[in-house]
Amino acid sequence: MSDDSMNSSWQSTFQELGRPLRETTFVVIDLETTGGAPHLGAGITEIGAVKILRGEVIAEFQSFIDPQHPIPGYITDLTGI
Repeated sequence: MSDDSMNSSWQSTFQELGRPLRETTFVVIDLETTGGAPHLGAGITEIGAVKILRGEVIAEFQSFIDPQHPIPGYITDLTGI
């Protein structure tokens, strides 16, 4: 991917929205995983999301996911999963 194509689709600051963040509807997504390296077998254990409209949470979603292998102890300590 060229630098030009990345710049045309990437926004680095909220100011680049062209309107205040408070007037923007967006979704925040959070993933919990068994580690940081999918190529080494790390898997997703939980996904959560909140939809924000005018600075207020208007919808929420949360679901646990079976990573298909044991969850390391340090991940359980960190996430409570």
